[in-house]
Order: sequence, then structure tokens, then C-alpha cells
Amino acid sequence: MLQRFFDEGLAQSSFLIGCDRSRRAVVIDPRRDAGIYLDAARQHGLTITHAIETHIHADFVSGARELAAVGARVVAGPGSGLAFEHEEPADGERVRAGDLTLTMLHTPGHTPEHIAVLVETPTGPRRLFTGDLLLVDAVGRPDLLGESQQRRLAEQLFTSVQRVMRLDDAIEVHPGHNAGSLCGTGIGKEPSSTIGRERAHNPLARLTDREAFIDSVLADLPERPPYFARTKRVNQYGPNVLGLVDGVRRVPPIRPAAAAALAADGAVVIDLRTAEAFGTAHPEGAINIAFGPKVGYWAGWVVSPNAPLILLAEDAKHVLDAAVQLLRVGFEQIEGYISGGVQSWRMDGLPMASLDQIPVAELRTALKSAASDAIYLVDVRSRREWSAGHLDGAVNIPVGEVAARAATLPRDAVIATICESGFRSSLAASLLAQEGRFRLVNVAGGLSAYRAQNTP
Repeated sequence: MLQRFFDEGLAQSSFLIGCDRSRRAVVIDPRRDAGIYLDAARQHGLTITHAIETHIHADFVSGARELAAVGARVVAGPGSGLAFEHEEPADGERVRAGDLTLTMLHTPGHTPEHIAVLVETPTGPRRLFTGDLLLVDAVGRPDLLGESQQRRLAEQLFTSVQRVMRLDDAIEVHPGHNAGSLCGTGIGKEPSSTIGRERAHNPLARLTDREAFIDSVLADLPERPPYFARTKRVNQYGPNVLGLVDGVRRVPPIRPAAAAALAADGAVVIDLRTAEAFGTAHPEGAINIAFGPKVGYWAGWVVSPNAPLILLAEDAKHVLDAAVQLLRVGFEQIEGYISGGVQSWRMDGLPMASLDQIPVAELRTALKSAASDAIYLVDVRSRREWSAGHLDGAVNIPVGEVAARAATLPRDAVIATICESGFRSSLAASLLAQEGRFRLVNVAGGLSAYRAQNTP
């Protein structure tokens, strides 16, 4: 039995693998809200005996300790040195769970302790769970421990990739990430592959020259979110055990006046409504991360890890989902959500703000204006997106850098933020609004709407 759990926002996969005869099961790379594995195990009549970490993760907080709290044994790669009880099998050592035989292959490169797990059963297919070593059409990045170690890790990554490429073509490949993850470049969308397919189609796996591989893998590295380093430390020392195997903690309602008092003391209000709704009216000082699968991801970029969080949503269902996403990237201080939403905030007479939305047709006119208060256009997409095409006259400040680079922006112009759809640009504008000294507008619909008007 194999069940894959996919977190769309982080493009991260974890796996529950069970033995039909013994009813024992293992989880590979569990995420923080570990109750999902217990629920699935109960539905199939399984008992989870092992929680296996392919490596110390940077992009999400592990749920291994949550599973250990209910009896699972934590298994990690050689040299992991986790600061809590765990086992570190040697390269080639086997772990058994009923009829499941799991061979631990030490495959350093993405990280020094990285392992790939070869799972075999008496009758089923052979499956290799590759973590961040071998991805569909790509390999993992070797730079997350810093520039001083990236070349040595790239060398190890080459050796490890070549090692698994020598396995049988028919072995299934189940990676820890898919397209959308920042743990590699050019990752394919397919959830799985085979050794044979990767040998034929993976451009980096096909490179047999060490120096060519190293040059290629280091030449095109994705951006590195600031929360990655913090998350690695959390996973190294062990996240707090919150007892989440039976579900996520309740997110309580907070009266607007109490929420405002918390915000005055440093809490961050995250407005989960759309950019349009946020623009119409929102609590003064709130930041806008519109509800969707990437709430946790973008909070990790722009929110202080120790800040208490208060959520604002139009739909109560969005609150719990967003809280789970935030928990996955290490935000534990979720104080609650604003009872009654923005309407109750307004009725209590608390400070409100708005953010003008500028249509793309109006933006085009404004960009041609020679007036002294002309638009200063800030494209908040990634550098990779910017390089692929952008509006003439815009400057590129990725959303994760907006707050740090706010002082470089002119005070005598209207700052217009733009991204692909209006999501990131609204977040960027809300961050700039906290400075309190800018005239701001958000480009409604972003570059997608601009292209829809057949504008060069």
C-alpha cells in the first residue's frame, strides 16, 4: 500500500507505505500536521512504526517528532545528529516493517546526511524514494548550507546521482518535490518517474562529466527564502511536540479591540481576503496574503518567525487551512482570527486603510505621463520571471526584498506594484504601507491582464 500526500503550496510530497500482511507502515518525510498519516493508517488498519527523514529539511517543519510521540521510531541519514532520539542506519543498512524491506542509501549532495530509500516487497514493484536527490527532470540544489560548501556538495551530488542512475531502469522514482518547489531548478510536474525515464530525459542526470555537472547545477540556482535557514535549525534540534496527531489546534476567535491591542504590541494581522477586498478596506497595518495554497510559503518570506499572528478572513474555513499552512513552515504563535471580520473591525471604530487598484489600461496611460507625480513601477516577481520579460521602465524588487529595500524607493512618486496576477503585488504594497510614507497603488490583474489586452 502506497499513499502520497502532496502539499501544493510547498510542492512537497510525503508518503505512507504499508505492509498488507503485518499491517505495519512507515512514513517518509512527514510534514508537521502529522494527523493526516494517522488518519490514513487507521482507515487501512495500519500501525506506523517508522518515520523516515531523507534529510534535514529547509522548506518545511518535520512531523517526525509528532509521530515519535505516538510510538514511531525516527530514522535519519548518517551524520544527521538530530538533537532528539533517532536512529542513523549506515549506508546500505536495511530497516524492516513486516514484509517491507527498506535499504538506506547514503546519497549526500543536497545535504551531507541525505539518504534515498529503496523499498522492496516480495511481490510489488521496487520503489526509490529520492527526497531532494533526484527529482523529475531535475536534481536537488546543493547550496542551502551556504556558498562555502556548495561546490563540495555539488561534487557529492554528482556522485550520488550517478550511483542511483546505475540502478535498474524499472525502479520507480518517488521524489520529495515537484514543479513549484525551490529545492531544485526545472522540476517536472509528474508526481513520479522511473530510473529509466530519468536516465533518458533528465538533463543533469545524463551528464557523466563531473565538472560539467557541477557547472550546470551551480549556474542556475533558484532564490533562497530567508525562512529556509531557520527551518533547518528547527528540524535539527527538533520542533516542539504539539500533539497534532489528532488534528490541528483550534484557532480561537478574537474580538476586534483585543486584536488591535495585540497588533499594537507587535502581532501581525494577515488579511486572507482577495487583493480587491483588501484594497477596498482593511485593518490599518495588515498585510495581504490572499487565501490559497501559498499562505505559509509567502509568510515565510516576509513575516518575522517570532511574531504572533492574527488572521482575518471572509470564510471561516480559510482560517484553519491557513493556520495549518503557517504551522508547516514554523509559525506556532497563531493567536486567533478576528471575530466578525472586517465589518466588525469597522463597526468598532478601529483604524482602517485602503489600497487603490489601478487597471492596466490606466497604468499604460500613467506610464506615458510626464507629470511630476508619475508612476514608479515596481515589478515584485522573481528575477527569473523578470528576465523572461517585463514592462519597459519598471524596476525589479522581488516581494521578499521589498521591506528591506523600501528606503531606495522615491517618496515623490506614486509607487505602483505589479506581479503576474495581482497577488504578490498586493502583498508587496501592504508591506510598503507599513512604512507609512508612500503613495501606493496595486496593478489589478497584473501582467496577465496586461497581456490579455494584447499589449507588447
